[in-house]
Amino acid sequence: MKLQDVLNGNIFSSDWLKKQYKLLGLILVLVLLYVYSGYRAEQQHKYLGDLQDELQDAEYELLTLQGELTDMTRQSAVAEELESRGSRLQTNKIPAVRIE
Repeated sequence: MKLQDVLNGNIFSSDWLKKQYKLLGLILVLVLLYVYSGYRAEQQHKYLGDLQDELQDAEYELLTLQGELTDMTRQSAVAEELESRGSRLQTNKIPAVRIE
């Protein structure tokens, strides 16, 4: 096999290459699978990053809502809301007594 055979294209008609078609086909398939798996792994990595960002946003929203709920359910906030709605309910002015 000479460089001139490769440049002329005569290498494709050589007996050695005819014997190795199956092996070269297998190598080509394996290379294509390798490239595909690399791109697929990159896509999965990007998707995982997007999901992590979304999870972090949801966690921040949860913390915000928990804070708002805590503020809304404080005894003073509930008493103010009842008063603004004109309810006759009032908080107990006498402290609780523990009976032993």
